[in-house]
Amino acid sequence: MFESSLRAVLRVTLSLALIGIGAAQESPVQTGEYLGQVPPDSIPEIFAPGIISVEGRYEYGLAVSPDGNEIFFTADGPGDGLMVMRQVDGVWTKPEAANLTGKGIWEFEAFYTVDGSKVFFSAIEEVRKSRIWYSERDTTGWTSATMLESPVNSVDVFWATFTKDGTIYYTDINQGKIFRSKLVDGAYKVTEDVGLPFGVHPFISPDESFILFNAKDDLYITFRQDDTTWGEPLSLGDQINSSYGETCPSLSPDGKYIFFSRYNEPEEKSNIYWVSSKVIEKLRSY
Repeated sequence: MFESSLRAVLRVTLSLALIGIGAAQESPVQTGEYLGQVPPDSIPEIFAPGIISVEGRYEYGLAVSPDGNEIFFTADGPGDGLMVMRQVDGVWTKPEAANLTGKGIWEFEAFYTVDGSKVFFSAIEEVRKSRIWYSERDTTGWTSATMLESPVNSVDVFWATFTKDGTIYYTDINQGKIFRSKLVDGAYKVTEDVGLPFGVHPFISPDESFILFNAKDDLYITFRQDDTTWGEPLSLGDQINSSYGETCPSLSPDGKYIFFSRYNEPEEKSNIYWVSSKVIEKLRSY
């Protein structure tokens, strides 16, 4: 009897110990600006390892809301596509599928308008047809998404970013080039090639003074000239561009950091990195 009771006590004790170990191994609670990550300087660092940048997964297209309380990013191979995290009462929620369309279709690459009232993203509802959709912020969160009615969506497109006046910069997938469309009377009526010799995944600065983009497995920047044309593309340099491929640049809403993907894992999987944006002003002076 005594031995039987002892074995029962030991089983309970062991079970509680294992529960304690499991709890200790859970990810720590994330709080603070940028998930509480230590900000980088001129050398890129992996952003939120094990939370957003997960080993063995392909991540890209990170955007932080203007108020800093929400993050969208895309997780693929394996992954659910567009993911979202929110800071609630000072604590960040775990990443979950955004499903902004409510259709369960493949969604990816979400970016905010400068005022944060809308989020635009890419989605594939039909085979091989990538179009731009958007949701509007209301008192409960984001409305059910709507496909953008515009000539912008007359071809396969993705990666839409915005200026303060609402001009949209995006990638024409078929041509592999950067296009834009100005917001006129609440609509995007005309599209135009921005005139760069190469590049995709444009991130336009809010004041439309520069574009970050990728080409030839590296990150570049081009500055707007006095005659409104775009200057010669400049490499972001060897401290950012590496022997691996770098793609998908974006800028934090405070302008302090550049986010991008680096294909530094086997099977062409990438992590999201971030780095100080000071390189932009250095290149602007050239």
